Amino acid sequence: MKKLQSLKVLGAVSGGLILVVAFQNCAQSLGEGFQIDTQTVKLVNQGSSGLTDGSTEEEGDEGEQSTGDICEDQLYAKFGSGYYTFLKNNCAGCHNGEHEAPAFASKNSLMSYQVFKDKGYVAISDNAINPAHNPPYTGAHHNGAISSLKAEWQAAQTSYLSCKGDDGVDKSVITANKSNAAIVNSKGTPATWTKLEWNYSTAADLPAKATTFPLKISVELQVAKVGGVEVGYAARNPTMSITTGTAKYRVKGLFFYVNDKMLDSATVYRSINAVVCPGTPLALAPVGNAQLLVQNTTKTTDKFALQFTSIEKAESTATCGTGSSVVVPVDEAPANVTYAMLVGSDTKVNVFKTQCLSCHSGAGADGGLDLSNYAASKAKSGVIIKRINDANSPMPRSGLMSSQMKAIVQKWVDLGMPN
Repeated sequence: MKKLQSLKVLGAVSGGLILVVAFQNCAQSLGEGFQIDTQTVKLVNQGSSGLTDGSTEEEGDEGEQSTGDICEDQLYAKFGSGYYTFLKNNCAGCHNGEHEAPAFASKNSLMSYQVFKDKGYVAISDNAINPAHNPPYTGAHHNGAISSLKAEWQAAQTSYLSCKGDDGVDKSVITANKSNAAIVNSKGTPATWTKLEWNYSTAADLPAKATTFPLKISVELQVAKVGGVEVGYAARNPTMSITTGTAKYRVKGLFFYVNDKMLDSATVYRSINAVVCPGTPLALAPVGNAQLLVQNTTKTTDKFALQFTSIEKAESTATCGTGSSVVVPVDEAPANVTYAMLVGSDTKVNVFKTQCLSCHSGAGADGGLDLSNYAASKAKSGVIIKRINDANSPMPRSGLMSSQMKAIVQKWVDLGMPN
């Protein structure tokens, strides 16, 4: 698995990364109101960011990049699926690196991420909702989006610190890429899951010079469909076993890569904290918790890789199994979700009304998707689920909606899209 060593974390994240709304009117001083948060992560450029998808710098697309640190990459990925999308859609007119304004909405996402961290999310967020900063591109109409982005970013910072651990040492373990054409070739039989397996004691299954462990990990995959529409892949049943020896191992935080790209929308297995012992293979997460890995297309040549936050020898007295520390996703959606509720007045459940209808309503609905019409919404349920989970092409365009909102829409689909 390719890791691009472009940046190194020198400090610890504290309170702030900044969100600035893109202003199309650059006449005013756009730097006003910004304060550098000295407690944010400091980054030092160690070399070129690298291009992994064939793009060139002349094309203005940096390709998939990495900070060089798995914990920092998680934070970077959250920036990309949240604030960065918002900033590009609202701020790129002035904050694209071609003006004196801070370049947190440039085409180079890694550079934008660095500037964002330097400026701090609190100050950027404040400017985004300030009606006097640069109307109409800033103002109270962004309150909902900013509130959601701030909450998710704060949670991402907490996860970052947890990932780094007390000593701040990166203990992540990454696998080599694996492909299996059977995953795509069997998509016509939804009951079929194809197993991929990595042997952590085999050099071919790990990057060069990686630490080896007497462990095997397997994951089952299939092409995922929602409402008959392909949305990418589903992954389930991550299982680990010890191949030799009597030592126990503690494993934490499983992440998925497809074609060298971390799929940030997959969150179910990030809280894994399990102790693997000799003997029976251990299911690292509760059965049935399949991950949705959103991809625009699925190909027989797609490459899959796994990354754990850490794998270490556990104390001999450690209790085997997942234990009580494994966080099972809580279904926070109501027991019943109907279309009428999604477009109704109840602010706890009216996701379509608050997040979608401003663009997707009536005869002139964007993309021809009229979510004010039940039949049209039901017919496009697969597309809806894909877009609300796809950080590269999110719905709404300002960035992925909160996990609670996504769960409500997913519950409606799971229930058969009742009217």
